[in-house]
Amino acid sequence: MNKREMLIISALRSNCRKSLTEMSRETKIPISTLHEKIQSYSGNLIKKHTALIDFARAGYNTRAKVLLKVEKEERQVLQDFLTSCKNVNTLLKVNNGFDFLAEMVFVHIKEMEDFMESLEHQFRILNRETFYIIDELKREEFLSSPHAVMMNAV
Repeated sequence: MNKREMLIISALRSNCRKSLTEMSRETKIPISTLHEKIQSYSGNLIKKHTALIDFARAGYNTRAKVLLKVEKEERQVLQDFLTSCKNVNTLLKVNNGFDFLAEMVFVHIKEMEDFMESLEHQFRILNRETFYIIDELKREEFLSSPHAVMMNAV
């Protein structure tokens, strides 16, 4: 990715709701080039347009990252189950002794514990590590500062 493309990506990541005019001013890239590049990134480099939500303000006070290791024969079934589960915000395939890392969101901790207990009854979970998220200190900041890109700080 060249510097110009990095500038465009960082401008989008800092605030994708900015107008092309504002992005053009900030990056010093012509509006027509910005439009063309952004169109070419859609469905390719840009996977999804989404908003970052403050789940606690929305009433979801329990968030946790859960590492799971299951029997090899059950990996795909568990993956399919977790992928379809409404409380799983993010699901990642990982290594180092675990199969999945799931970010889960619930209204109450009891709801999550009940879900985990149910999961352990449905699947042969060999190992589970749960990390409750107390406070979010930084999120989605990588390549989100056009100024840093211009200063070669990435």
